[in-house]
Amino acid sequence: MKREGSSYGIFLMILSVIAFGIMTTLVRSMSHVSTYITVFVRFAIGVGVIGILAMMRKIDLKFVRSPLLLLRGITGTASVALFYLAIVKIGMGKASVYSYSYPLFASLLSAIVLKEKIHTAKWLMMLLALIGIVMVSFQYTEAGKSWSFGWFDFLAMLSAITNAVSILIVKKLHGTDNSYAIFFAQSIVGFWIFLVPANLPELTGPVTSSYILIFIGLASACAQLLNTEGYRHVSIATGSPFHMLIPIVNVIIGVLVFNEIFTTQEIIGSSLVVMACLGILRLNSRMQTQVKHA
Repeated sequence: MKREGSSYGIFLMILSVIAFGIMTTLVRSMSHVSTYITVFVRFAIGVGVIGILAMMRKIDLKFVRSPLLLLRGITGTASVALFYLAIVKIGMGKASVYSYSYPLFASLLSAIVLKEKIHTAKWLMMLLALIGIVMVSFQYTEAGKSWSFGWFDFLAMLSAITNAVSILIVKKLHGTDNSYAIFFAQSIVGFWIFLVPANLPELTGPVTSSYILIFIGLASACAQLLNTEGYRHVSIATGSPFHMLIPIVNVIIGVLVFNEIFTTQEIIGSSLVVMACLGILRLNSRMQTQVKHA
């Protein structure tokens, strides 16, 4: 039984935030290594960790809807790869703000594809998120206001969009396939997609500090498993604030550790994005609760 507000669940969510922060920091520190390799190792470690846990009977892998699992694997792989590339190119703080705007796009896709009715409060949250994204994307220079949304900013946003598609697929999968199977499906698909590119020297170049790549994979797997286990003990309404702490933590690390620059306008815009997306997640949780009790 799920224990609402469980201190154990909250502890796991906090650990998952720390693990996600460590993973993103390590990815940023490995900017000299090809993203092909970083992504491949990340998924390879995920396959290994889940496979070992399954063989030890610590978790149960339940595969039912294979076509959807494959599609989830493809979209999830695309989201991770684009996010990792954006971290290296535009910084972990800005990339995280863009990528974690996925609740906005998930809501838009739900309205368009699933014909889900969106209430006024959610429209307001979505509008605030869009305003925040625009604020992050504009910069003031000596020549005046300029649009600074470049190619890699677009890829970071595409990471959020593909993640939103993945979330819609996961919603359909949760009725038949468990969370561990869904995570394993993403890892195995990502492993095979990046197996060849990661092993072509003309694409990747030299590899150094390979042990850090292993830590990236371990941190990612731990973060996902802790997050999954945490949601078994707390509701989405309780867990989502911790999940949306991740971009905030990444912005702070980016500024303090990697000397990334955030203007006042970008800080305000980032805050709007995070708070609005948190609002969307909480509204979604409230609606799900109302449907269950209807």
